[in-house]
Amino acid sequence: MNNATARIEAWTPPAHQPRPRHLHLVPDLPVDTPDAEWVRHLTQSVVEVLGGQRAASTLVSHVSPVVFQALRSPAAQLRLRGARVLSVRTQPLGTDSVEVAAVVGCPERTRALALRLHRRHQRWRCVCVVVL
Repeated sequence: MNNATARIEAWTPPAHQPRPRHLHLVPDLPVDTPDAEWVRHLTQSVVEVLGGQRAASTLVSHVSPVVFQALRSPAAQLRLRGARVLSVRTQPLGTDSVEVAAVVGCPERTRALALRLHRRHQRWRCVCVVVL
């Protein structure tokens, strides 16, 4: 064996060359959401219908026919008597749809309520109601 010494060199990565960017930021589409106070009032009205404190007919112009029929059915009556909407959040789903999440305080427990609103002919209508 010869007495050759091994030489170890540190590996260095090749120089970084920035890639050209093909993507660029664009502004969000303007989203016209319903008035927050109107959404809160609609949500409270739905809660009152579900609690039997308000007639479903008061919402006929603000809900779809399917939701109206569901609210009128006896099965829709929940233990929401005396319930109050505690908070409401809206999330746009596009230019003509909004999802609403609400926290509802009931005497015996707190519940969640979800609404889906669609805009048609410059009017917002509730097309889906889910009580959790």
